[in-house]
Amino acid sequence: GSGMLTKILVTGASGLLGANFLKIVQKTGCEVVGIFHHHPIFIPGISTIQTDLSQYHEVRTLISRFKPRHILHCAAMTNVDWCEAHPQETWRINVDVSRNLALEAHNCSSKLIYISTDSVFDGTKGSYTEEDLPNPINVYAKSKLAAEKMVLDVSKENLVIRTNIYGWNFQNKYSLAEWVLDRLEAGQKVPGFYDVLFSPILVNDLSRIILDMIDLDLKGIYHVAGSEPCSKYDFAREIARVFSLDTSLVHAISIDDFAFLAQRPRNTSLRVHKVHEALGREIPTIQSGLLKFKALRMAGYVEELKNSQQS
Repeated sequence: GSGMLTKILVTGASGLLGANFLKIVQKTGCEVVGIFHHHPIFIPGISTIQTDLSQYHEVRTLISRFKPRHILHCAAMTNVDWCEAHPQETWRINVDVSRNLALEAHNCSSKLIYISTDSVFDGTKGSYTEEDLPNPINVYAKSKLAAEKMVLDVSKENLVIRTNIYGWNFQNKYSLAEWVLDRLEAGQKVPGFYDVLFSPILVNDLSRIILDMIDLDLKGIYHVAGSEPCSKYDFAREIARVFSLDTSLVHAISIDDFAFLAQRPRNTSLRVHKVHEALGREIPTIQSGLLKFKALRMAGYVEELKNSQQS
């Protein structure tokens, strides 16, 4: 990219995308500030600030003080079943906060990059393009779509990224890939839905793509995900293969056998043609993402992340 110095404010700084993005940006020389709420994060050389984004005055103070060029809005309530049981709270966290951030960003002529989800689609078709009509089937997805609309209503200059991520968590919780790996390494059986399809992307790959998108000043809606669809079952088996573990521990089950509170879409795989064209480079495959996921661990990246919890 142009390497133009830019100030980026990152919400949800201790989350899966936020923390990994901060670590990648740290090496680019961009000025960056991370915002966390409940989970402090300490990365040498990066300022992180505790802020309750639901307090509008705190948001206003923060943005007017730091004057970011870009705000990467990763903070959200993402527990799908929790959201289903708490629709009002979900709306407050996912929609109201996004609207307030977009309004304040607009006032300071900064751009908001909103991290959305593949689950804005109902999952009946799969391989969704940006032109396909969203039809969310649970409270979480409805709140994310409502926030997308608000963000683009406030300014057409803003960017919405629909994705599905995995990677190394800095917090004490698991992304799907970590959970699968943990069970496989313990020799435990791993259930995998053969009838749920998605196209996940390694959060580090997504972070680099976001930096390129910032460089190119992209706006509107983009799908940024793994370049091909796979079932949750296939994903778990690919993890076993990449880490040289026993693939027979992964067994196929149907989502119909599971009593989730919220309805889940069946096939939310995304087409990445638009971002591929815009960036002029290949979007990672599932396998290349998992190979990098493994390489990061071999390089001591996980310990490094875990150390970010203690100052």
